[in-house]
Amino acid sequence: MGNGIKWEFDRIQSMAVHQRRQSKQKTPTECGHAHSRCRQSKTKSPQYNYFPVMDVIKVAPDHNNTALEMPFDLEDEPENSEPVDDCLAYAINVNPPSYLTPLLAIQNVVTTLSCLIFVYNILAPKLCILPEDPARADLLATAVMVAGFSTGMQTILGVRLPIVQSSGFVYLFCTLPILELPKWQCNSNIDLFTMGPEARTLEWNLRVRNIQGAMIITGIIQMFLGYSGFIGKSLKYITPLTVVPTMCLIGLSVIEKGVFLMSGNWTTAIITLFLLTLFSQYLRKVVISLPVYSSQGGLFRVRLKIFALFSILLSVGIMWILCFYMTNRNIILPTDPINTESKTGVLRNAPMFRLPYPFQWGRPTFSLTSVLAMLPAIFANIVQSVANYYTCARFSNLTKPPKNAVSRGIGIEGISTIFAGILGTGSGVSSSSENVGNIGITQVCSRNVIGLAACIMIFLSTFTKLIALLITLPDPVLGAMTSVLLVLIGAVALSNLQFINLNSLRNMYILGLSIFFGLAIPKYISTVQGNVTNIKNETANDVVIAYLSSGIFIAGFVGFILDNTIPVDDDDAMNSNTYQNPGKEFKTPNNTVDDQVYTISDYLFDKINYFLTFFM
Repeated sequence: MGNGIKWEFDRIQSMAVHQRRQSKQKTPTECGHAHSRCRQSKTKSPQYNYFPVMDVIKVAPDHNNTALEMPFDLEDEPENSEPVDDCLAYAINVNPPSYLTPLLAIQNVVTTLSCLIFVYNILAPKLCILPEDPARADLLATAVMVAGFSTGMQTILGVRLPIVQSSGFVYLFCTLPILELPKWQCNSNIDLFTMGPEARTLEWNLRVRNIQGAMIITGIIQMFLGYSGFIGKSLKYITPLTVVPTMCLIGLSVIEKGVFLMSGNWTTAIITLFLLTLFSQYLRKVVISLPVYSSQGGLFRVRLKIFALFSILLSVGIMWILCFYMTNRNIILPTDPINTESKTGVLRNAPMFRLPYPFQWGRPTFSLTSVLAMLPAIFANIVQSVANYYTCARFSNLTKPPKNAVSRGIGIEGISTIFAGILGTGSGVSSSSENVGNIGITQVCSRNVIGLAACIMIFLSTFTKLIALLITLPDPVLGAMTSVLLVLIGAVALSNLQFINLNSLRNMYILGLSIFFGLAIPKYISTVQGNVTNIKNETANDVVIAYLSSGIFIAGFVGFILDNTIPVDDDDAMNSNTYQNPGKEFKTPNNTVDDQVYTISDYLFDKINYFLTFFM
């Protein structure tokens, strides 16, 4: 071995020792001991093949420019390592490599955009927007910008967990009953087409402005509920028996929409589901070596779990390229939903560049009926957000968020909803259960990844033509992707059942009755003709109908009332109030590190709290 190679080898070995010492000090954060699976995996048995999530092998040229590979391990003692499957790929304060961070961020962007596209596919027809109207791209671009700003504020000033904010399904199920009132029902597509572009624009602008006013009032109420400390004091009443029915109904209420999109071409939809399952489950342990070049370190060979990290991105990309290929080869009919040219009207009509701005559709209108009908979204959003905060904390191997952090998170979501109302997205802002489930799959909890994803969404929102291109994603692929997102929502919801005693008849009764009423009452309201409530006051009647049509609100409200009024069994060792009395799942031996995650500047927090509570 030449002197140059020997010197390089010694340098690498010294770096390994230095990183090993640092890794031992960061163990509680990087491989959180709070995670039960991670704790159980710490064993000294020699049969485990320990290796980090990414093995780096230095390729250093010698004096003859011959590449030599010198593998090294940062851990010299197997018992100090963790098996790859049982630890986080990247913890909340860990920075992934510069070549990997953008790809991880893009996958979160793809997950968010898929959800937003699905939401606006449902919302746009109710707003009287035709399929090829560029207004679809304008609304979606505005929602993407709001999602980017909201995510950035949440990770910096809110609960400070790696949670993406977006216009999810919570507000959708309060917006749809408003738009289904006789006053806001749309004409047929033929009548809308014959009206002309100016009249059509006025039609959907009136509806968006009505929703904007309701969103602004709703956001103000939620902001004050968060920063006043009311939510923190009320956490003991928001139990898993309130959370689980609410979040389950989010997925169950729109499952037929996903099935409808998949039914256009079942073959493509099933192949997409197969790829998603194959990559995220069967191939999640497969490690692939990839060459990477760095200007400082030279050439590296990295070993990555590429399928586990990018299962969604790979599946959607492969199927979209396949549909594009079959369209160009005329293998499929023009009427087939997987034909990529079937939605090109939006792409042709959309402008190349457009910057969303406040009140771009006109001044918001404030209707008492719309504001009152939107109030259940506050309850459902708070319940969903609390569940997402606790679930994300468990996935990130952190202690449960303190009350002040939860209050800040709810307050930031209120501010984000006000911002959405000012810009005119047609929906509010809530925490994304889909991205929380994505964290559980990829085990990437880095806050830097979510921060970069927020920046990408803000930058992407100004290119309307690119947003319109995403709308052309074939419906069967979108339906399969959405089905996986709904599965993630249900998985996040059901994960909260570990905190209650399912052997208790009381708990099972509350859980079953809540889900039953959440499904049955909206179904009954949608099938009955005429005035169901027989309330003479038109405003009160419309508000009650809107409440009864929201299965999310009914399921959560029934579970909330029953769980807080029915006495707990005397022989029930586990009651449903374990969020406030958590067991070992939420405890770590190093709470100081976790406190730093949730803490913001005391001076900044005091100023924000004083400014917002001054008006109360």
